[in-house]
Amino acid sequence: MRPGRRPPTSRGRDKHVIALLVLPDTVALELAVAQQVFGRRMPSLAAVTGDVETPYEVVLVGEAERHVLPTGIDPGPLAPLETTLSADTVMVPGLEEPLAERSERLCAAVHGAREAGARMVSFCGGAFVLGRAGVLDGRTATTHWLLSEEFRAAFPRARLAAENLWVDDGPVHTSGGILSATDLALHILALDLGSAYANDFGRILVSAPHRPGGQSQFVKGSLRADERTGVEPLLTWIRQNIAEPHTLASLARHEHVSERHLVRRFRAATGMSVFDWITAERVDRAKVLLETTDFPVAQVAAMVGLGSSESLRRSFSRLVGTTAAAYRAAFRAQPAPAPRRAAAPVLV
Repeated sequence: MRPGRRPPTSRGRDKHVIALLVLPDTVALELAVAQQVFGRRMPSLAAVTGDVETPYEVVLVGEAERHVLPTGIDPGPLAPLETTLSADTVMVPGLEEPLAERSERLCAAVHGAREAGARMVSFCGGAFVLGRAGVLDGRTATTHWLLSEEFRAAFPRARLAAENLWVDDGPVHTSGGILSATDLALHILALDLGSAYANDFGRILVSAPHRPGGQSQFVKGSLRADERTGVEPLLTWIRQNIAEPHTLASLARHEHVSERHLVRRFRAATGMSVFDWITAERVDRAKVLLETTDFPVAQVAAMVGLGSSESLRRSFSRLVGTTAAAYRAAFRAQPAPAPRRAAAPVLV
């Protein structure tokens, strides 16, 4: 980890405590995602992120002292539910039976954790636990698209963003289908430790480039949309040429298709318009440059294709909720190294 940058903690602790909720029907894959991203670091990969020891303390908690998951995996001893009340983050992985009733004790612990100021995170059907605890009332959230009707019926006071891969609503974060748990986990790393760190960790996972939360869950057929539509090579090419002044006409020429066909194919793959997606990518690249170089804001704007500091200011404010200067002050942990080539793509 870049020296000097730590995730936020409370109660004077050295590490950010994550209470990872394990229930009898917890989806093992999503539990593993949380443990891999936030838990112990593999020494052989420390050269990439720079942190031999994780800045998080992951505590498995449950209603019983132990649960064997439906897949036969035994996660080991579980701390009491009350551990959630002193955690910095409470994380609920997906559930094999998300519609099942949950105990009053469980709901009270989850609700109490939010009241105590914990950040709340759910993957996939884990949103139903947050919903039953009242955590989602008045908030925007997502879950697996197959559960949309049941979610709306169960939690009418929540706003469901059914197609989103993940949703960041202040202290409450939710993700959609199983594999989008990785996208949300990387987003949380970026919030805590910066985009450069999250990008490095994504490469460790050999993950696809981080997908924005507004990108759509793929709701038809069995293949990921970008694979089905063949748009992934174009996304990679745009990332590699992010500083270029892309237009709809130039992108259509590059793909040898009509503009109308490109628009349809792009939205089918990403759930976003062409230029909403490109702007999000440019802002993500700007974050890395602000964290890791001393380039002036106006130069960063030009290097990512936004043209001017005013254009960067507007896009940054809309997508990040702060100014570029404030973001740099928050995520610059040490004096910047010598400027590196801006054209280097942030790719797996």
